[in-house]
Amino acid sequence: MTTPSWRHGWAALAVSTLSRIALGALALLLAASLVPALVGWQSTVVMSGSMAPALAPGDVAVVRPVDSAALEPGAVLLVDDPDLPGRLRLHRLVAVDAAGLQLKGDANPAADSSLVAPAAVHGAVSFRLPLVGEPVVWLAERRVWPLVGTAAGLAVLLALALLHRRPDDDLPAGPPSTGRGLRRGAVLTTAALLTLALPGAAARFSDTTATPRLTLPVAAVWNCSDVGSANRATHYYRMQERSGTTAATTGTAGSAANGTYSPRGLTSVPDGPACGPNEERAVQFDGSSGAIWTTQAVTNPQTFTVQLWFRTTTNRGGKLIGFGNGTNGDLSSSYDRHVYLTNAGQLVFGVYNGSIYTVTSPRTYNDGGWHLVTASFSAGTGLRLYVDGSLVASGSAPAAESITGFWRIGYDNLNTWPSAPTSRYFAGSLAHVSIYNSVLSASQVRDAWDITR
Repeated sequence: MTTPSWRHGWAALAVSTLSRIALGALALLLAASLVPALVGWQSTVVMSGSMAPALAPGDVAVVRPVDSAALEPGAVLLVDDPDLPGRLRLHRLVAVDAAGLQLKGDANPAADSSLVAPAAVHGAVSFRLPLVGEPVVWLAERRVWPLVGTAAGLAVLLALALLHRRPDDDLPAGPPSTGRGLRRGAVLTTAALLTLALPGAAARFSDTTATPRLTLPVAAVWNCSDVGSANRATHYYRMQERSGTTAATTGTAGSAANGTYSPRGLTSVPDGPACGPNEERAVQFDGSSGAIWTTQAVTNPQTFTVQLWFRTTTNRGGKLIGFGNGTNGDLSSSYDRHVYLTNAGQLVFGVYNGSIYTVTSPRTYNDGGWHLVTASFSAGTGLRLYVDGSLVASGSAPAAESITGFWRIGYDNLNTWPSAPTSRYFAGSLAHVSIYNSVLSASQVRDAWDITR
């Protein structure tokens, strides 16, 4: 078959040459991320923005082994995550003391809550390869279309690399010229590297093998839902639905604990907290009829944590979350275990056991910004109220009210409670509501906040 004459021309040659250069550059970047492992170094894909601007999500950080006794502040270290077994953390060393290593993400406002043992250090970052690991981030985030687009782009580059044909390519017989064979061999080798190395590297991102260490362990992939799953929330309402009446839970209680959106007073909005890809919507409550209720009865929870993201500018207060005996949208006659806003914007958390026991935040939070509130209770630990990862109030209480009831979001009765607001209905936006049958530790609370930093 005769090749069209235009494929012999300069235009086709220029296109093929540029495509081969692009493929060669990609192959070199992949090799640069894999070859260091042959000499005992390690590579990891950056999965969050906590080290911005030095390291961005999708960058590959190449890590060299270091002597833990010679570590000095300023180095960026890859370590075993002290809070999440089996995960890795990539943060900067800011202090060394007898108790361990203090790390901090450059983009985080505060140092990590847990110290790291020197033995948990994998190494220090030597250099980075920008965006080489982006497909791994997409894969971890289940973003199919960018992966499909990348694969299609590679296929186009490969086709364009083979576009130009020399006139002697059309000769019917004889061995191929050396130049032609080398050219095709280089393109096919590049194609094989791109086709095999990318999936192989992605498969190796989940574990580490024996020498040679041709592996790319991944720093933890986290969004708000991942934190809820890791801490085993019984109820986890992502509140990412754009329509319908079901507030689906991904918690351990299963679909029987799904919530119901009220028919009025709720709007899905796109500007939620920075909880990660496909996690950044919220539900806006109108302050007069918007509510979410559950129908799975829970008997007398005496150890629990509630956690949610909220944003508001209201001066009429409202209940964020609580527990009561009301069914469906009806108000409860017995109610406690709730977090509510006063008219001034302070947060109140309390339980009832013949008397009312509450703790109140010193400052106000009706400032229009997103805030994470966490409230936990047990007879042993008492009432603990956290805002944005930090403990702001605590107190003692003997028990919560002994009732069988339902968890309710955005509304319910507050009669007789201190600093009860003008409105029992919350006016503002809520997202990522979680409920636990345990008391979350301070580090777990901090991690839930840090995920959005």
